[in-house]
Amino acid sequence: MDQTKKRFANFDELREYCFYSADPVGHLFLYVYGHDDEELRILADWTCTALQLANHWQDVSRDLKQNRIYMPEDTMKRHEYSYEDYNSRTYDGRWKALMIEEVERAQEWFDKGTELWTKCDPKLAVDLMMFSWGGQAVLEAIRRQGYDTWRKRPKVSKFKQLILLMRARRKWKTALKLSI
Repeated sequence: MDQTKKRFANFDELREYCFYSADPVGHLFLYVYGHDDEELRILADWTCTALQLANHWQDVSRDLKQNRIYMPEDTMKRHEYSYEDYNSRTYDGRWKALMIEEVERAQEWFDKGTELWTKCDPKLAVDLMMFSWGGQAVLEAIRRQGYDTWRKRPKVSKFKQLILLMRARRKWKTALKLSI
């Protein structure tokens, strides 16, 4: 799709893109852990799509260099932000408002994905937690820099990565005990 689809009219189109790009990764993780259940695949899709969205909002500048605009056009219109503004990387109140909307949408998808943690293999749950925490840390980085993803790519600090790793390590120890 990246070869042919460069813009998205609305979130439904972007969601379809995620269905083919991100969601299959979650399905593969489920299969590796022995899960073959439609309900679990649907729950995994929440997390996988959220991760894809976090990546898109982190990388708007990089993607624009490749002539890709993942921001739904209807979101841009709602905030009176044009493609001309986008191409000139205009950071103003309109950009901030549309980024807030899309970052919060991604957060909602992460939140909905947490239901899977209690319904799958405990070790897989830890993997899902790590993915989610990492993606949410990206969203936090976007918020922290005032949603200006044009001038600086939001990054998760090494310290934050270490904290997330230690948190996951504790969860992993618990998961191993549950798996015995």
